[in-house]
Amino acid sequence: MQDKFKIKDLKMDKHDDNVVNVLKNDGVKKIILDDFENATTTNIDNLVNDMGPGSWAVRLVYNNRFGGVMIQQQPGEGNRLHYHTDADECWIIMSGDWEWYIEGEGVKTVHAGDIVVVKQGVLHKITCIGDSAGMRFAITKPDVDHVYPG
Repeated sequence: MQDKFKIKDLKMDKHDDNVVNVLKNDGVKKIILDDFENATTTNIDNLVNDMGPGSWAVRLVYNNRFGGVMIQQQPGEGNRLHYHTDADECWIIMSGDWEWYIEGEGVKTVHAGDIVVVKQGVLHKITCIGDSAGMRFAITKPDVDHVYPG
């Protein structure tokens, strides 16, 4: 007997290029896009004091070529497995310990002072590990498309 193809059986990839949706769905509770955006200087210690403990994200840079978001998350938090169809992405690890899954390379552990680069089209997942919050500065194209495998 031949199986019949059914649309409902298709697993479609989910696309999202709205940074607020992406961050909220990754469990980030406090998201600020405009207050600190494109300031000539931003003091990281002051930013951390202003934002307080917990999970938060602040967009610091936004233009027609790239965007930069400072993200703080707690151990066990991170993002969902995804890739980008339209850009590479990189992160500067500001604090904490992070576990990165990068397709084709496996799992890597990174720490404050490390820089991580993931090429366009490569699946990746980020998780804060250890016993304290971690902070990373994410840099990629503005409004980058996050694609979550179906």
